Amino acid sequence: MQYTAPHYYKKFHCIAGACPDTCCAGWQIQIDPTSLKKYKKAKGTLGNRLKNEIDWKESSFRQYDGRCAFLNDEDLCDLYLEGGGERAFCRTCRTYPRHIEEFEGLREISLSLSCPAAAELILNCSEPVTYLHAENPDRKESYEEFDFFLFTKLTDARSIILKILQDRTLPVTLRTAVVLSLSHDLQERIDKNALYDADTVLERYSSENVQEWFETRLRNLSLTDGWETRRRKTLLNLFSILDHLEVLRDDWKPYLHNARSILENSPVPTAETEHQFHDLFSDVIAEQLLVYFVFTYFCGAVYNGNAYGKMKFSIAGMILIRELVRAEWLTGQSTDINCIIRTACRYAREVEHSDYNKTTMEHLLGREDLFGIEDLFSIL
Repeated sequence: MQYTAPHYYKKFHCIAGACPDTCCAGWQIQIDPTSLKKYKKAKGTLGNRLKNEIDWKESSFRQYDGRCAFLNDEDLCDLYLEGGGERAFCRTCRTYPRHIEEFEGLREISLSLSCPAAAELILNCSEPVTYLHAENPDRKESYEEFDFFLFTKLTDARSIILKILQDRTLPVTLRTAVVLSLSHDLQERIDKNALYDADTVLERYSSENVQEWFETRLRNLSLTDGWETRRRKTLLNLFSILDHLEVLRDDWKPYLHNARSILENSPVPTAETEHQFHDLFSDVIAEQLLVYFVFTYFCGAVYNGNAYGKMKFSIAGMILIRELVRAEWLTGQSTDINCIIRTACRYAREVEHSDYNKTTMEHLLGREDLFGIEDLFSIL
């Protein structure tokens, strides 16, 4: 078994009671079968409480006002305090904020953007992300229907995508346009069952003149009539996707409504205001968000064959976080990196912690009449 993780992974440590949020509220905490068996056997006062505070039918901890039954008034875990520390945790609590993507013979481990301490590591990272690799030769596995050929092409494509995204000689808008187009062309090969031609696509996007071609294309598109109208319409459509997702926290809808109202009533950005906002939400911030989403989700296309959808999901995440930060900046509330961290956490908690939300968002982004490649170019 091989393992891959970003270089900052080992720097993470939970800040417990000092955390401005809690990972024990806002979503249902599922309990793995092994932990359920252990909790059923627990004795004494804690054992009685476990029996009462677990929804055995749903295999999850009960919640009260959106908070786990074991989360006390100091935002600390009574199960941890009374059960002997981390060994009392179920797999979900023991793992979070570590996020694991499972592939045949490979585990890719990242830190979840929804955790404030993890988000601080991700977004305060000034250098390009590198990846750590390890191997456990004693652990082997096989998946009956795992498409290893597709997975190989996806990992090859992702390596080139990450290289392009981390090329800081280019503006992040240009980098993003290139990788979006790469995933679009790769998807055509996947749909046509022509993966044998995927290497041709990757070679083309690895060439030195591809950036110049896209720079000219983006410049010409920006000069077309109605480009600003298209930008605003596409942003409106992108935010409308969030209306179709399940709400995990009660304060999300009011927060989102306020942000959208600010953005929809704001004046057309000028070169000067864009420069000022860029001082806050820099190319490095955008890069780190894109790298985070791409590393975490892109190769998951091996399970649904939708590489282009995974890239759209990744870019949409960066753009929505950017625009939510912009809404606060327009009102004078956002002046430093801490606002970006808070906003990224908030978005990730609502979108990434629901399989329904991730699947629905990817599905809706597939509407080419609303989110065609040039529509997405307009909001980069």
